[in-house]
Amino acid sequence: MPETVPMLSPGLLLWAFVLLTPVAITAATLSALLERSGPIRLRHWAEEAGGSLRKVFEIPVRFGVFRYLLSLLSRTLPIVLAAILTACLIRFGRAHPMLWAFCVVLLLVAVTEAVNRALVGQDAERALRALTRVYRVALWLLSPLVRLLAPFIPSEAFARHEEGEDDAASDEEIEAFIDVGTREGILEPQEGEWLWGIVGFGDTQARSVMTPRIDMVGAPVDSTLDVLADRFVESGHSRIPVYEDSIDHIIGILHIRDVLRALRSPELPGVRDLLKPPLFIPETKPLGELLKELQARFQQVAIVVDEYGGTAGLVTVEDLLEEIVGEIMDEHEALAAELEPLENGAYRLDGRAHIELLDELFGVEVEDPEYETVAGLIFSVLGHVPQVGETVESHGLRFTVEAVADRRIQTVRVDKIGAAEEAREAEA
Repeated sequence: MPETVPMLSPGLLLWAFVLLTPVAITAATLSALLERSGPIRLRHWAEEAGGSLRKVFEIPVRFGVFRYLLSLLSRTLPIVLAAILTACLIRFGRAHPMLWAFCVVLLLVAVTEAVNRALVGQDAERALRALTRVYRVALWLLSPLVRLLAPFIPSEAFARHEEGEDDAASDEEIEAFIDVGTREGILEPQEGEWLWGIVGFGDTQARSVMTPRIDMVGAPVDSTLDVLADRFVESGHSRIPVYEDSIDHIIGILHIRDVLRALRSPELPGVRDLLKPPLFIPETKPLGELLKELQARFQQVAIVVDEYGGTAGLVTVEDLLEEIVGEIMDEHEALAAELEPLENGAYRLDGRAHIELLDELFGVEVEDPEYETVAGLIFSVLGHVPQVGETVESHGLRFTVEAVADRRIQTVRVDKIGAAEEAREAEA
């Protein structure tokens, strides 16, 4: 029987597959990037790009159709490629053509996903800027379809955040607003820091802001009122936990006001009668939930317990506030600086200084879930309690332990390796 349908040559099919493959990857990447970017980031990018991109963004229906067409291409092109490859393999007489086509298209999807993660997963705004020209080309190619379809689609289909809607903005949209606002000068740097603190506040866990067990100021329940008053004066705190036998058995929170009233009372009450019930929370308690619970209970202090029920630390309302607005110092707190500049670019740091400080001072990024402080880094490297004068080298820095008390690292000298030699060479 004569053929009624012309058959494409294997070479032409192969060329079609080769040419459409990068188109499929590009369409998937462009679509994923638009889906990941919130309206605030997209608006800022479109205004910055100008031209046709800004014009199409100003008309929500057209921009929505453009996004839809990119998404449609990213989903249908792999199917088209599979069909082309299957036909090509059949013409070449290969065995199991559909299996081969499935494997190749699966590899194509994996490559597309890898490209998306590389471009989209790191910094969406930077990726948008890098691909602006590609978006212009895609818009130019798809603009006839956009103009053709837009009149038949109701404007409500792609409208975002219309007046009166109660949709909550996503965290990503809020972060984009803060980022753009700070960069454009709409927000002051300090205001930006406060907003960043608020955004991350709800997901931060109690163990990240608590006063660790070893730094807690408490008192045994059998202490006299005079001893307790002295403890308040020495610590500068208005509330301290009271324990029985050990700090792992906290039975209440004592307020200095109640101690002063008791001292002026004709009949001295017992310490137990002055205690307020403690609030115990796990280390993983989100700060947003903790703040609500403290407000509901009219309490200022929560005791953090570990997975074994032992006392891990203590969190106050002031700790929660500092997570948003930064460190709050009062006249009773130690005013000693966390760092002290030394010669040749070195610094003397408190052992409790956060490792992020190393990035600020030396441009060294240290990320490890096992520790959060400089002392924790040193303990992790050494594996034992260091002696005064002991030195550790890590991340291009030299840490010299200067003071240790009760197995705690108090102060550390930090030098950038090679900085002293460079300074001497510069002087010479």
